[in-house]
Amino acid sequence: MAFSPLPTPHHRGQIVARLAPWLLLFGLISCSRIVSLPEVDLEDPEWTIWEGQALWRPRSDRTAVAGDLIVARNPDGDVLISFSKSPFPIFTAQTSGRMWRIDFIDKGRSYYGIGRPPKKFVWFRFPEIIEGAPAPKHWEVQDVENGEWSMSNRKTGEKIRVVLDR
Repeated sequence: MAFSPLPTPHHRGQIVARLAPWLLLFGLISCSRIVSLPEVDLEDPEWTIWEGQALWRPRSDRTAVAGDLIVARNPDGDVLISFSKSPFPIFTAQTSGRMWRIDFIDKGRSYYGIGRPPKKFVWFRFPEIIEGAPAPKHWEVQDVENGEWSMSNRKTGEKIRVVLDR
């Protein structure tokens, strides 16, 4: 019996079948690392902008953070949310087409993906909620008065109180 250093066609098929999922995973991971969304020009009249202040408590065991809030959406459904405590940004969240990204600057963490943003990042839903859409699952929205409203998540204890200037 002769030894052949090259795999037979049958063995090549098995090798490809075993490597294919790993190559696919590597390709997806390496491509997902390159997520930069286009810059948003809020001077563009296409964007609807809401500005105000927010008090955010990420979980029931955390202290609340007060800051300036900008929520913007264009006719294509792209969204930009910025929450900052002057002069430091706390986070920015953005969607563009099917891509989304949220950067927690103070923590040095970023999350991003394709498709609808995860439900745990309720900030992406703010334009809809501001316009009267129902709250996501586990969330309760309470209108206080004069552009002031609050949201709370019964499951996580996260709370957000918003006062919009316009």
